[in-house]
Amino acid sequence: MAAGPQRWRRFLLWLTLALLLAGLAAAGFGWQQWRRVQQELGIVRLDWQGLALSRHGLQLQRLELEQRAADGRRLQLGADALQLDWRLSRAESYLQRLAVQQLQLDWQAPLTPTGQASRLPGADALGRLLAWLPREVAIERIAASLPCPDGRCRLDGQLQLQQPGAALLPASLRLELQAAEHHILLTGDLGGALDAAHLQLAMTLDDQPHLALGARLAAAADGRVLHGTLQLPARPPVLWLHDWLAQWLGAAAAPLRQVPDALQLDAEWTLQLPASWQPQDGLPPQIQLDHARLQARLPRLQADDLELRQPSADLRLSGRWQAPELLLSFAPDSQISVQRLDSAAAGLRLDDLRADLAGLQLTHAAAGPLQLAGPLALHTARLQQAQLQAQRWDWQGRLAASTADIRLAGTLRNAAGLAVDLHMQHPASGALQVGYTLAELALASGNPLAKTLVDWPALLELASGRLQGHGTLQLAAGSSAPSADLVLQLLQVGGIYDRSELKGLDARLTAQLRGQRLELQLPELRLASLNPGVPLGPLQLRADYQAELAQPLAGRLQLWQADSGLFGGQLRTLPTRLDLARRPLALTVQVNGLELAELLKVYPAEGLSGSGTLDGQLPLRIERDGVHIDRGQLQARAPGGVLQLRSERIRAFGRDNPALQLATTALEDFRYDRLESQVDYAAQGTLRLALRLQGRNPALEGGRPVNFTINLEENVPALLTSLQLSGRVNDAIQRRVQQRLQPRH
Repeated sequence: MAAGPQRWRRFLLWLTLALLLAGLAAAGFGWQQWRRVQQELGIVRLDWQGLALSRHGLQLQRLELEQRAADGRRLQLGADALQLDWRLSRAESYLQRLAVQQLQLDWQAPLTPTGQASRLPGADALGRLLAWLPREVAIERIAASLPCPDGRCRLDGQLQLQQPGAALLPASLRLELQAAEHHILLTGDLGGALDAAHLQLAMTLDDQPHLALGARLAAAADGRVLHGTLQLPARPPVLWLHDWLAQWLGAAAAPLRQVPDALQLDAEWTLQLPASWQPQDGLPPQIQLDHARLQARLPRLQADDLELRQPSADLRLSGRWQAPELLLSFAPDSQISVQRLDSAAAGLRLDDLRADLAGLQLTHAAAGPLQLAGPLALHTARLQQAQLQAQRWDWQGRLAASTADIRLAGTLRNAAGLAVDLHMQHPASGALQVGYTLAELALASGNPLAKTLVDWPALLELASGRLQGHGTLQLAAGSSAPSADLVLQLLQVGGIYDRSELKGLDARLTAQLRGQRLELQLPELRLASLNPGVPLGPLQLRADYQAELAQPLAGRLQLWQADSGLFGGQLRTLPTRLDLARRPLALTVQVNGLELAELLKVYPAEGLSGSGTLDGQLPLRIERDGVHIDRGQLQARAPGGVLQLRSERIRAFGRDNPALQLATTALEDFRYDRLESQVDYAAQGTLRLALRLQGRNPALEGGRPVNFTINLEENVPALLTSLQLSGRVNDAIQRRVQQRLQPRH
């Protein structure tokens, strides 16, 4: 059987050939010739009744025709009260008029459709096809049964067609159809001469306009100019025709199912055509497109997880087509906009999203793929996501897209001043790859991260130093589990955390995400000083952390090093592995070389001073309510040291109590050779010291030995608050402390 274009032409000729059968036989067509034609067209039945033939035409009371194809395709056609008029002369012969009172048509789709698109006829083939048609066709009633997505569709209507044949001009069309409860009217008009032609085509659905197409061909100094307009105020009624059209268009008909509801489309264009081109020559070898504009609007569009509200496009185009190459350029003010975009899976919402396309170019070379490349800008007035502060975001960069892959490169910025350089590549059959670099932040000018991240610690303020970062992200095709890497560098960062001042923080943090597995490495962290009222530092920390993404705070922490200077000595934690999902967490802090003189300088006790070096260990137990110390130990190094408590207020307490007076006198210049203390600390902040002293005062009773057992209790938070208010921290922390101490109403 002939290929797709021939099928269409021959399908339109079946009726003519059938009606001319009597004339063909009389002119010498024999039985064998008819059998050949019948077999070629797949006609299995042809019957007629009431034939009347004259030299001006023929009449049939009834005509029935059935055609079958090897793939299961079937057409049944019936016509009542048919009249065909022709004109036969030496100068010109053509079919003049076809009138049918009633036409019945039943079309059966192929049993095993291939999905391959048939090649549509070119302009020359279409011209020859129109030349075969009668100059006038009038069908009073059409009753058709066609394949539809839900089974079969019933169409009723009428057709009127007028056309001049090979000259193409003028012509008019009126097709009226009733499909279920819908009424469709298609009208068209083609007029003028070949150098000054016009075309108007319109379709209404239920008396509402659904399509308006206009074109005007005019002569120009260097050729011809074709002006055109297209209006699609609402969705065309194409779904119920999809299965029928698929038989002729194959896979090319699939997009008809994707036409969204209530699509509104407005387009206008101007084409420059070569002077040598004639309409009957087929497509021109070169077309220049000038000042084309395409506008499209939708109230809503759902695409997988994405929901777009009021998407619209305003595209201004220019370019050229010179077989086989194509170039289209987007002019200024070309843009696509969406009032609101929602992604439930990502928990993402974008308001007033706009893509500026000015400068983009669409190209197609002879042996290459279709490509879209050039500058691209994206803007959203407000981006909302659970981990991000809602604000404006902008992206400026370049796009390079083809059927092979998509590449994006540019800078993403937000209203807070955060800037990230992004590079994205997405091959057609590969993984999405994203690389990003955080533009260096000079924290003295502000911290945009704090104004971007919802979970940025409210008590952390960074006021100096620099912050850098970069990373990658990969998402395999068909996977929802990304792989990501992040490197974050802090250089001489200073600021405030809660009521503590930080200075000179240098740190390097790396993070890896592999599927649902999160790994963090802190290969180096050094903090010059941390001052919560008592100066600590320098501090050094090295650690690794692993967790499942679903429970990021229930992972395992490997503590390799945690050291800090304190009162001239050192606090050190032995390497420890902690399972944060289980409580309590236990680790031991070693105390080495703590200078008693430095400790007593900050302790707010009147007239108290001393010397000596302390060592020990503090077993920490971390419960959900806080930190505990159970039976920690501190002891002074040999040969001991000095404690001096010289206070008039303490002396006044001892004047009426001989025992107390002896103790206060001994402590005025106590030379100890043994100092030990048990240390206990509760999560509520209470520190208890069970202090044991052995030594003497040379000025007391000839320096005889004296033993002391002293129990001390101190509220550490209150002590730190007192130290902070005494001016041992900066003004910002003092203001925080004072605000917290103010009574709340």
